[in-house]
Amino acid sequence: MAKYPLIKTTLKDRLLGGNYSEGFPLPSEPQLAREFEVSRMTARRAIDELEREGYVYRVQGAGTFPTGKRFRQGMFRVRPFKEWARDPDQHNKILQSMELAATPEIASVLQVEAGAPVIFLHRLRFAGQEPLVIEKRYIDATLAASLLSHDLAAESIHEVLVSMGVPMTRVEQSLEAVNLRQEESDLLRVPLGTAAFLLRRTTYSGARRASYVNYWVRGDRYTFQDSFEP
Repeated sequence: MAKYPLIKTTLKDRLLGGNYSEGFPLPSEPQLAREFEVSRMTARRAIDELEREGYVYRVQGAGTFPTGKRFRQGMFRVRPFKEWARDPDQHNKILQSMELAATPEIASVLQVEAGAPVIFLHRLRFAGQEPLVIEKRYIDATLAASLLSHDLAAESIHEVLVSMGVPMTRVEQSLEAVNLRQEESDLLRVPLGTAAFLLRRTTYSGARRASYVNYWVRGDRYTFQDSFEP
């Protein structure tokens, strides 16, 4: 198993647990490389991801600093894809759809062996001609061998999986603010570093993790709302 996911998870746990005080730098990349017995490049990759997700920020010549704790909010709901797909003004473009071997990171998320077959789906969602949402999804291919034969620009993946005998029984999701990298900003046609929402969602079928997806959502065009009993 690659050590990159472990480093990122460990540092995030330390940040959320208050192990690193605000105003004081985290250990340097060489220090992290020595602690985890990895290359500086691997340590830098973990820091890059934490910076992109808003947990840390860099000051040239001074180091990497925590941005402060993130507090967990109660529940929220996101409009189902099947509703999006049925809106005549909204459509989706398939950027990539393929079966590939799970990387150590994806294998860890889906709880499969590294190298196991997974289906990768990269979609871009539009309202009219304006791109609003980027989707990158990974699905356990052993649960959905024929998924790629469907029209995934128009069909709900959850509905397709259910029709294939894979019921969706539970969803875990988190929502946070991030700054878009070059790839995402180009796809959404906004400046590099634009603030956006990042929605991460893991969907279960029974005890198995069937799907893991990241959505990058334009913050200037999308609002999350819900109603509930206080």
